[in-house]
Amino acid sequence: MQTSTHPRTEQLSSEQCIALLREAPIGRLGVIVAGRPEIYPVNHTVHEGDVLFRTGPGTKLDSAIGQPVSFEADGIDPGTRTAWSVMITGVAAEIGELHQVLDLLRLPVFPWEPGAKPHLVRIHPETITGRRFSAVDLLRTFAT
Repeated sequence: MQTSTHPRTEQLSSEQCIALLREAPIGRLGVIVAGRPEIYPVNHTVHEGDVLFRTGPGTKLDSAIGQPVSFEADGIDPGTRTAWSVMITGVAAEIGELHQVLDLLRLPVFPWEPGAKPHLVRIHPETITGRRFSAVDLLRTFAT
């Protein structure tokens, strides 16, 4: 669970977290590979509260399916000088039933990297945490 002792840090509700994930263009999938953590950027969509992404065969898919994973996204709003961070944990599952795949392929989850990405993966959140906080110093860092 994300916590902060700063008085201006706002703990976000699950609903707020899911809404922010819907708008994030990219997130990061955390998996364990050979006993060590690895993080992969993925573009995703949110459907019925679950995070969905497409991928090809390989380490990311093999390490995620049927295993506990984390998914994180963050963003910054220069207009309000706030930043946010959301993390979910859950078990990744490949969507394999043809009728589900066909139904979900209509969602806006398109791989950025060239090549076949035939595997559709769902993460149903077991935990959802998020926070929003002032990013004034961070914005000064980016401006210089």
